[in-house]
Amino acid sequence: MPTVSASPCTFELALPDLALARGGVVRQHRSRGWWWSREGDTPENPQQNIPTVLLIHALTGSAQAGGTDGWWAPLIGPGHALDPAKYRLVCFNNLGSCYGSSGPGVEGFPAASTVDLTCLDISRALLLSLDKLGIGRVHLTTGGSLGGMVTLTLAALSPERFERVLPLATTLAASAWVVGWNHVARQILRLDPGYPNNVGRGLEIARQLAILTYRAEPGLEADQPRSGSPKSPAATYPVQSYLEHQGRKLRNRFAVQAYELQLAAMDHHDLFQPLPGETQPAISRVRASALVVDVDSDQLFTPAQATVLVEHLRQAGSQVERTTVNSIHGHDAFLIEWETLEPILIRALQLHSPL
Repeated sequence: MPTVSASPCTFELALPDLALARGGVVRQHRSRGWWWSREGDTPENPQQNIPTVLLIHALTGSAQAGGTDGWWAPLIGPGHALDPAKYRLVCFNNLGSCYGSSGPGVEGFPAASTVDLTCLDISRALLLSLDKLGIGRVHLTTGGSLGGMVTLTLAALSPERFERVLPLATTLAASAWVVGWNHVARQILRLDPGYPNNVGRGLEIARQLAILTYRAEPGLEADQPRSGSPKSPAATYPVQSYLEHQGRKLRNRFAVQAYELQLAAMDHHDLFQPLPGETQPAISRVRASALVVDVDSDQLFTPAQATVLVEHLRQAGSQVERTTVNSIHGHDAFLIEWETLEPILIRALQLHSPL
């Protein structure tokens, strides 16, 4: 059995300039990554013949997928589905985010008021990062929500490179419902007196709004039950305290300009449209085997949207399986339902590769 590195590591890559799909150029382009693999397999010296699993974070995530405070930590590590003794696990901070990759306020990144980010841009930055590391084929690519959008976009951009995809709680194209919620969040941000450079309460409230769309009523009722009435005018119901806590957490860890750019990337996601220079829908280019995962209580990316995704992947010639996660927690089930997700990941890793 190969020896596992004692702990994951982080690294940075200097990348070529990147022209953005909707105008502007990222110069002095940098990408921050997270890596966990076998002993001796490092970003500086990747070994051959170790299957790579590319993990893609959601809207406000970071490259830290596993280890302490990792967003998928319960699924990653020795003995888990994503075992670094078996797979090279790699995750990058999204372009335009605020956890080390090129983004607002970083030298070389276009001024926030002049740039409009897309999933194509995030995906192209990831391809540049893989190129820099010398990683050709990717055994499995997976992510949820915005991370699922990027997963699908990568498989369309470079169909010969991605063998398997596991898109979770996502869609082929952002619906009017999703764009509408993002629009309201954006307007809340812009009402903050400190916008755009010192947004505080506006970011808190935008996050509170988002949390309500990420969850479902049964889950909130179970986790934050009403349990009577507050005993004084200054007291709050549990769900109010929960939302205030979530708002403060994001305010303390995320930049508003990065938040707006990640929302924009989600809004512009549309794989029914052709890639630049192409004539057919982008989704028709996908060749990877796919396991599509939806959540039965998801308000943002519904099971009906997953059905459409499956149909179009099959029309493209992909081998497709589908699993619906039954959860009271809504969209965020892909960050909560660990016991359900573990066997789903194991299955995705075992899909037949068409490449």
